[in-house]
Parts: sequence; C-alpha cells; structure tokens
Amino acid sequence: MKAAELKGKNVVLTGTFAALKRADAEAALVRLGATIGGDVSKKTDLLIAGARAGSKLKKAQSLKIPVLDEAALKALVDAAPPASAPAEAAEAPPAKSTPVSAFAGKTIVLTGTFTTMKRAAAEKVLAEAGATLSGSVSKKTDLLIHGDDAGSKLDKAAKLGVATMSEGEMVALLQAGGAGAGELADADAKLAKKAADDAKSATPMTAVVAELRDFVRGLQKRKDIEVTVSKIGRKAGKAALESLKALKIPKELRDLYAEADGIHVEWRFIEPPGGGCIRIPPVSQWTRFTGDDNHYMNFGDEYEALLLDEITPEGNTWVVRERKAKGPRLEVFSIIFASAAEGAEGVSAAPTIAEYLRRAMKSGFGHYWPRCFTNRPYVSYAEQEATIERFRAPPVVPSKIQPGKRVHFSYFSCGGRGEVLATHESPPNDLVQFYGSRLAEVRLDLGGVAWMPAKSMKVSAKIDAYERLRDPAFDLDAAIKADLRGLLVDLVRAIGPFASRSVIAIGAIASNSRTAAALLARRPFADAVRWVLAIYDAVRAAKIGMADDLKIAKNGDEFDPSEIARFRWEVPPRHIFAGLTDGLLIRAHIESAERGVPANSLVDAALVERLKAVPESEAVCERLASDEVLEAPRWDYADEDRAPKFGLPAGSTILLGGGC
Repeated sequence: MKAAELKGKNVVLTGTFAALKRADAEAALVRLGATIGGDVSKKTDLLIAGARAGSKLKKAQSLKIPVLDEAALKALVDAAPPASAPAEAAEAPPAKSTPVSAFAGKTIVLTGTFTTMKRAAAEKVLAEAGATLSGSVSKKTDLLIHGDDAGSKLDKAAKLGVATMSEGEMVALLQAGGAGAGELADADAKLAKKAADDAKSATPMTAVVAELRDFVRGLQKRKDIEVTVSKIGRKAGKAALESLKALKIPKELRDLYAEADGIHVEWRFIEPPGGGCIRIPPVSQWTRFTGDDNHYMNFGDEYEALLLDEITPEGNTWVVRERKAKGPRLEVFSIIFASAAEGAEGVSAAPTIAEYLRRAMKSGFGHYWPRCFTNRPYVSYAEQEATIERFRAPPVVPSKIQPGKRVHFSYFSCGGRGEVLATHESPPNDLVQFYGSRLAEVRLDLGGVAWMPAKSMKVSAKIDAYERLRDPAFDLDAAIKADLRGLLVDLVRAIGPFASRSVIAIGAIASNSRTAAALLARRPFADAVRWVLAIYDAVRAAKIGMADDLKIAKNGDEFDPSEIARFRWEVPPRHIFAGLTDGLLIRAHIESAERGVPANSLVDAALVERLKAVPESEAVCERLASDEVLEAPRWDYADEDRAPKFGLPAGSTILLGGGC
C-alpha cells in the first residue's frame, strides 16, 4: 500500500514489532492521515500485524480486512512527513519523565477500548511514568491494564497469574503521581459520563455477564483446573440485536446477547476425571425458535424451542414456549434441559436465563448439572455430582506424574492402575490438541506396558479395597472366616459391579473383568484360580444367593464409586463372579502368551472341573481346555502412524480415548 492511500483509513496495529516502537509507528500513520483504532471491526480498513499477532489477526482475516506486515509498516513510516513542532520547541527543554511508583520499572500491556484517551496516548503517559510497554502478555508481563471489550489478552493474563488493572484505576494512580496532566485533563468527566451511560443502559443481564467473566478468570487461576476453551463474546451489534427482535426472541435473551454474543467455556480437572462446559451459540441464522420437525426434541407440536446451551452432545438446554404465542405471551417461556428426543420429559433448569447462568456457575458448568442432586429412579448422575462437589471444595494441587509413581488412569471404561516407568514430551501433531503433548509409559497392573496421555491419569497413593485385596500377603482364609459378607462387599468396592459386556479379540468380557484381572495378577495363575474357588465355596457354604443384593456402605475405599452408585449401592454376588471369571480369562491369555505354553498347561484339569461350577465361568473353562498357545489381548487400536506422530518407536502400544 502506498502512503498516500492511508488518508482517511481506520488502521489497527497488533502484535510486536522488532524494529519499531508502536507509539512512533502510530504517530507516523496519523501524520499520513490515518485514524488509529484499538479493536478490529467492520469499520477497520487495514490491520498491520507484527510477531505473535493473536485474535485481532484472526478476526481481520474472518472479516477479509487487508493485512500488512512489519516490513510494509516500516515503508509507510519512512514515507511519513517528519513530526512538526513549534518554532520555539528547539529552545524548550526536553520533556521530563514523571515516575509513578505503581508503574515505574514494570512491563505493562494494554488491551481493550479506553474511554479517556487513545491507547497510544495511554502508552505515552505510562512510558513517562517509567513503564516499559509491550504488545503481548507473557510470564514477563507485570501488569495488564484493560479497557472495555478486553479479549484474549485478559484471559491469558488470568491464566498466567498476571496482575490486572482497570482504566479507572490507572487514571487515578497517574493523577496521584502527577503524570500525564495534559492527557488526563478531562479524564474524570469522561469516566463519569461513561459510568452514567452504562448505568442507564444496564439490565439485570449486565451484572450476570460481569459475574460470568469474573467467574472464568477465577477458573483460570485455579491450580487444579485447566481451562481449555475460554470465549465470552463481545456485545452483539445493533443489526444482530434488531434481527433477534424481529424474530420475536424474548427480551431477556436479547439482553444476554447485548452483553455477550456467544459464550463457550470448557474446563477439566488436571487430575481426572471431571470437567464442565457452557456453550451458548452466537447470534446466527440458527438463533431462532423452531418446532419438533426441525430440532427433533419431542417437546410437542404445540411448542417451539430455541437452543440455549449445548452442555454435551447428548444433553442440551432449550428455551421453550407456546408455538402460537402472541403479544405478552412471547415473553413467557420455560428453560428445559433434555437429552436427545426427550423433550417434555426433560427437567426445568431455572425460572430465568439470569438464574440459569448463576446456577450453571455454582455447578461449575459440570456436565448434566441440571439433573444432579435429585432422585432419579433409573439413571445415576453420581459421577457428575462428584465433579460438582469436587469443584465446590477447596482446590487440591495435583501431584506430578513422574517415574516411580503409582497412577490411576481413565483409559478403560472401568479405569485402571499401574506404575509410571517414564515420561515423554511429544512433538506437535494433530492428536496433541485432544490428548496433550505429555505421555507416560505405564506398567499396567493387569499386565503389559503402554503409553498413555498424562492428562488421563492421577497419582494414586491411597490404600483402598483394591490395593488391599491385590496384595499377595492378603490372608483370604482369615477374611472368609472373620466376615464373608464384608469380604464380598470389599470385592465390589475393588472391582465394581458387572454393568455390561464388551467384545474384544479374546471374546465378550464383563465390564469389571479388567479390574479383576489386575487384582489377580500378582498371584501365580493356579493360585488365582484357587483364590476364586475358595470365595465361591464359602458363598455356597454360607447359602448366600447369587442374586441376593449386598448393601454397600460408601466409605471412600471404592476403586470407582460412580459405577457402584449406578446400582444404588446394592450389588449381588453374581456380579463379583462375572468379573473374577472373566478376569481369569484375561489372565489366561496373558500367561499363555508370555510363557509360550498351551492354555491347558496353566492349571490342573481338576481345578478346571471345579471352576465349571462357578457362575459365568464357561468362557475361561473352555479356553483352559485348549492345547494351543493363547494370544495376548490387545487394548490399543491398530494404527501404524500413531507412535511416530508422538515421537515414539514404531510398534509402541499407545492407549488413547476411552478403550473398550
């Protein structure tokens, strides 16, 4: 672009420039006739981007605004006329700096739109007060000063723990220190007018969205939480709000969009499991009411609905009202959380949208939060309730995943445990965004070694029912004699209930069989068979029915309490033996493959005959009669490219996702 073409153009600068000071560059562009803007919008004619340009560059590209680099900026600056000065300026002494203790010696970043002056002027005053100005937030930043509509820089500052300050606080400190007298001459009046204008246009949603922004900044400061998405939109424009009014969208929802055009926040505990999500879409062609023939939620033909919050792909919150409503009835609606095609069977999440947002914050946006802490006859939300309770409790700083640590991981549906052998930092690849760059090599309790994302595991130091029963020194005979029912209850705590079967290469295995296999793995295989038989013989002798429910008192010793909660803390012995016998099946395959011996040589035929009497034992007994060497089970998905992507040797076992 030629220098003459800048006249009358609205120009925004972003990023950092190696050879130019931003204030000098902006001053030169002004001398060429340009107007300097603070934020990118449809009124922006040109963006000049330096290194580490962020959200402004993306927005300019989305709006198809021309973008220039630092080399083009330098050419424009060189072409600008020199700064004019009064004739007597040569005789006047140079301007003296006025150090202000709050800013002197600090690296400061500005963001957002300022009321009292242009950002370039604010940077000049702060520089005179002794500050060093930077264009991007980093660990070296001492202070971020923000105006209105502050975006990603404010989020990053919160994440890094950088101190923040409002424009009003900055002005007060500069005035108290005697700096920027000319630039701040009418600052108080401008701030007072803005405060009055804001108060005049404020709605109840103004306070709620402010609370939401503060809430997210608090999330970003927590040491036990990683915020993976943090997008709270700026105020929707007049055209968007007018379109919502024309579509007869309720005023409260329009007020929300007047404060934030879309909200998307996702977080997870650094130590799994648990996390939350709120996702209110921005104004678009989809921000409208439709009937069941469009959204398929089954609210009924007499109602229409608009998606408010996509909490999970399986469960969303809807604004629902009468389909033929007119006049004041257009403002009457319900806020319903419902799973797919559930419609009228959904639950009322809140009486108003403002209250919905406050309840969502109180629940940490936990998945399915509108259903939690209420009695449900068929479905348990214990896992989600545990997330919310943990969110509300004082944060606990997570332990580091490092070699020698025992860890609990969430690869399998039932979870698992093992010992960390090594850690590895992956090079960038298309999987890192989902699984993180840090992997840990784990010796699995149930057998084998595998790499897994460190983000899917936590350090396990507690001695619970699983750890006690897994210990080879555990005296089974003494436990049977002392309290057989107590032993059975501890087995449920250790391996969980039998909820379903999943089909893998070695057959259909019970959902609690992998945990059972890990529990049995420290014993020689024949001893593990005898161990299971001893429990079964004791149950028969005590005449405990396989279908008789064992009442489990939650005591914190559970391997996975949420699984037991699904069964209302009542689990029959049949579930225990389904897990133990399929656990023996898994161990038989592992033992036969590792030792290279036929399955029928693993245990005496007499023990196999006794084992046939145990419920759910058909598969393992059939396998133990085989004269072939069994194949070890594979827990990963065959993918030749996966290991090299993570920078690991080809053929490495890498467990991602949830397993089967």
